[in-house]
Amino acid sequence: MKFLNEILDFFKNLTIENAVDIGIGLAIVVIFKIISSPIAYMIVKMFKFKVKDKNKIKNNGFYKPLKSFFVILGIYIGFMVLKLPADIFAVITKIFKICVILLATKGFSNLFDSNSESFAKLREKLNFDGNDTTINFFSKVAKALIYIIAGFILITELGYNLGGLATGLGISSVVIALAAQDIAKSFLAGISIISDRPFEIGDYITVGDLSGTVEDITFRTTRIRNADDQVIVLPNNVLTDNNIINSSKRDCRRFRIVLTLELDTPLEKVTQLTENIKLALTTHPQVINETVKVFFETISAYGIDLLIDLKTSALEYVDYLKFKEEINYTLLDMVNQAKIGLAYPSQSIYLKKD
Repeated sequence: MKFLNEILDFFKNLTIENAVDIGIGLAIVVIFKIISSPIAYMIVKMFKFKVKDKNKIKNNGFYKPLKSFFVILGIYIGFMVLKLPADIFAVITKIFKICVILLATKGFSNLFDSNSESFAKLREKLNFDGNDTTINFFSKVAKALIYIIAGFILITELGYNLGGLATGLGISSVVIALAAQDIAKSFLAGISIISDRPFEIGDYITVGDLSGTVEDITFRTTRIRNADDQVIVLPNNVLTDNNIINSSKRDCRRFRIVLTLELDTPLEKVTQLTENIKLALTTHPQVINETVKVFFETISAYGIDLLIDLKTSALEYVDYLKFKEEINYTLLDMVNQAKIGLAYPSQSIYLKKD
């Protein structure tokens, strides 16, 4: 409130000299606004050497923060020209420093963006060759560290003592230790997931009663989207502490069905149908031939059970459903052509006459 009152007092007591200073200050701001883009462009181009594409230079992570910096620098110099009271200018200087810290944080954060050209070149220099999941993970870890460091610098710049702040908020060392332990567990579990690669982004996994497609892996959590389009966020240590079934890593899918024929079906028809089914399946392009098993399995209470067991190369869920549908249609057609009835649960009731 005092700061605002001092600014109002300054403008209430304006002199011609002050008015001239304001005009000069505004002119400086306009000039810096005009030159901010070409200067930022030149600086980025200096560090990108061989790159001549203007769009690539302007898409660089540091281009926009640098452009904003020169605009803010112009505003700061404009305030310097105004010859403001020392305490007002001290506040403006602090605001300027905070803006510079935030812009630098944004620039370095953009540098470590997983999709940025700068990060790609950095990986190339470090000979770091990883998959998308690993790259995304380390990108997020690097950005998180940048934000943490920037946070500490900002708190210090604002004049706060971190130890005193924690004490003032009543945060006990036990609570901090417990929180740090939980974060450390999740972080180490995240590193374990990245190094062991039990799953990657895009894989369909099952953990306990939860199933879904992995959408993102951070240093603390993994995000999964289930069949109902619900997003489930799991701490990484929960994943590493449980068995993970990765359906996307399999080379094939299993198809199994039991056809129950009527009990009075002639044996020769059963034998012929078994051979015809085996032949039809082994010639199907999506069936792995050596896995085909068609057997007269047993005589059940309702009929004759034919077991059909095989593996298919149709891995994607929708492809697998189409494959199942096609095989079911084929089996039903073959049973009908053989003029064999399918059995169903039935019960015979005998009535005794008195």
